[in-house]
Amino acid sequence: MNNEKRKKWWTAPLGHFLWCVMALLCATLRKRIVSLEGPDDKIGDYQCVIALWHNRVFAACHVYRYVVKGRLPMCMLTSASKDGALLATIAGNYGVRAVRGSSHRRGAAGFRDMVREVQDGCMMCITPDGPKGPIYKCHPGAVRLASLSGFPIIPACIEYSSCWRISKAWDGFIIPKPFSRVTVTWGKKIFVPADITEEQQREYCQMLEQAMAHGAPDFGPLEIEK
Repeated sequence: MNNEKRKKWWTAPLGHFLWCVMALLCATLRKRIVSLEGPDDKIGDYQCVIALWHNRVFAACHVYRYVVKGRLPMCMLTSASKDGALLATIAGNYGVRAVRGSSHRRGAAGFRDMVREVQDGCMMCITPDGPKGPIYKCHPGAVRLASLSGFPIIPACIEYSSCWRISKAWDGFIIPKPFSRVTVTWGKKIFVPADITEEQQREYCQMLEQAMAHGAPDFGPLEIEK
């Protein structure tokens, strides 16, 4: 059934083990946070929809714990697949709740769950090109949620000074190397009007892609003044 959330008996133990490995690696990272809205704009002081490319999620939960520090609860969208269940377990160890669903499975139910979490006061993190791509192409979920909730989309970019890429993954998934620098850039807010048409929805998806373009390797490295 398309509404099922897939999970195996080994999901929880493997997820806890992977979390331990990830937490140890992320603890070695040197972190740098930049906001294009200015230094007074603090993520975690207001509700928003954070958009992050799928191949940059490795350190996302660690960054949430480091940056937001519990000021607002975070919820992230993961697929209803076995991989999504694994990610939900890892996120839970960071104190991040998970909504299960994607355009391929539990799409409508997942969107309703996201709306409910936002109404309950959560920030929401979405990978707009996940879970199966195309890479760096936005599906409309983040735009629809921002339109319905009235909260802004924050384009996020996570860059590593040194990393591995999993070439066999559809998105070239990125894993930072120990002791590398992670630079997190929060882009300018994108407010989406209520009751937008499908054409406007596509336009906002293109706008979001452009705002996140500096987080795609095809556009070269991110350059920020130190």
